[in-house]
Amino acid sequence: MKIFSYIILLLVGASLLSCSNEGSVEASDIPVVEAYLVAGKSISVHIKKEIPYSEESISTEQPIDGLVVTVAGGGNTYALKSIGNGDYLSDSTVKLQVGITYSLAFDYSGKHVSASTIIPSKPQSFVSDQSSIYLTQVDLSQGGFPSGGGGFGGESQIKLTWDNTTSDYYFVVVDNIETNPTPVIILPDDSNIPADNRRFRSQPVQGTQTQLNPNQFQYFGMHNIILMHVNADYAALYRSTGSTSQNISTPPTSIANGFGIFTGVNADTLSFEVKQR
Repeated sequence: MKIFSYIILLLVGASLLSCSNEGSVEASDIPVVEAYLVAGKSISVHIKKEIPYSEESISTEQPIDGLVVTVAGGGNTYALKSIGNGDYLSDSTVKLQVGITYSLAFDYSGKHVSASTIIPSKPQSFVSDQSSIYLTQVDLSQGGFPSGGGGFGGESQIKLTWDNTTSDYYFVVVDNIETNPTPVIILPDDSNIPADNRRFRSQPVQGTQTQLNPNQFQYFGMHNIILMHVNADYAALYRSTGSTSQNISTPPTSIANGFGIFTGVNADTLSFEVKQR
């Protein structure tokens, strides 16, 4: 179940408030909610406040603590505990269920903030046409032409398929799970390319398949390929932040008197190995 912790980090990584790199944006007294409900897990909600953005600012996030936050569903109402840094948690004994509608509620700055969602079903018939591939390590550490043979050996694309009779939204996350993975491409020490590129994901689709290109894998070793079943509000947020990250805009949200996302997710996982030729 640890897999859901870094999936949630990936999802939260999408910017919920688009902003411009020119001038500043006036702050508004509107809370921003980040919550992804997972079947079989307890409840975790992050609430922050929109603050002014400018070229001089380091962060555009200010946590909101001390609110009375509840989530109701399945005939139960759960009071969440404020633990600081804008995080609110339910008791660890709470286990969310598929198909139940859950409703978030709290009051902030004289307004009642609310949202509701349902946890989608676990993906069905998720399979890959390959369980492993071979890649050749490329050494660019000395600059110039690569050593080690170069290239990816003509490996074919990895085809992933699943059932989707209702045209729901799905996307794939790939995560290298090795403790100290060996890179496929050895970069120079002074490279400006970020070193933490062990994860990548596809965009949400309403189809029944997607393909992974072998050159998307940056490390050798074992990987988890996770198929995420998400609701339409997540797909709308993904499209908005993916295409307007440099514009001043209000992202789509289903939260009354607030911004952000309160949605359910579910997943299935395949193991995949990248072997060194």
